[in-house]
Amino acid sequence: MGRMYRINFVYYVYGRFALRDKMIPVKIALICCFLPLVSVHLTLMISIASENLHACIPYWSYCHSISATGRQYPEFFVFKALLIPSAVFMSIYWLLMHHWLQRITQNKQSPALITSMGIVASLALIVYTVTLGAPGDSYALARRIGVVFYFAFTSFAHLILLRYLDKIDTRALGIVSEQNKITVICALLVISAIASAIIGMLWEGWDNWENAYEWWFSLAMIALFYLVARMWRKTRYQLALSVNKDVSAVNNDISLDNENDIK
Repeated sequence: MGRMYRINFVYYVYGRFALRDKMIPVKIALICCFLPLVSVHLTLMISIASENLHACIPYWSYCHSISATGRQYPEFFVFKALLIPSAVFMSIYWLLMHHWLQRITQNKQSPALITSMGIVASLALIVYTVTLGAPGDSYALARRIGVVFYFAFTSFAHLILLRYLDKIDTRALGIVSEQNKITVICALLVISAIASAIIGMLWEGWDNWENAYEWWFSLAMIALFYLVARMWRKTRYQLALSVNKDVSAVNNDISLDNENDIK
């Protein structure tokens, strides 16, 4: 009976303290926005404090790339410790996106392409983060592929999201403002990426501004997660995790087991 008591007690505690916060999707989207944002700025400050990098404003010319903030010690460890969990949360974010789109479109649309691109982007971020700071041409190639796939697939996945939103009544859902802002940001990301490539071929001085552009591009792209979080909050997208067993039933079981133990 003692073993049964312990099992029921576990069910009771889990049922009482399980993840009952139904706004889990919103919080995960916010983590995807703010965790990487804080990570790269924190590693930049650690790099400057450790005198590994000179002090400068990353959003202006003649400053460091995002990768430079995570190549040396001790910021090397902080960079990986924060960005790898960020990628994991982003993977969950894209799975939640798949579920949310199915709900608001009543399963009339299959967002498999968005989900696939998002998962690939998350895996690419992990590849980039893990290989950052590792010597060798093969690791350098993996980093370049990882960072390109992460930025490109994340941006285009949100761009494709707009196609799904165009097919539903976003005004009735109250998310028109977020939809319009995502449209503007996605347009800016695509146009600026093309412009950056052209300017880089025509003007040698662009090398001094390319790192700053990378920081601005990242800031704009990460804002997409925040706007999606707002859409999820406005549409009351909720997800609750709990055990199936009713807590009151568990209480009864515990009481019966206690009586049997006493007997």
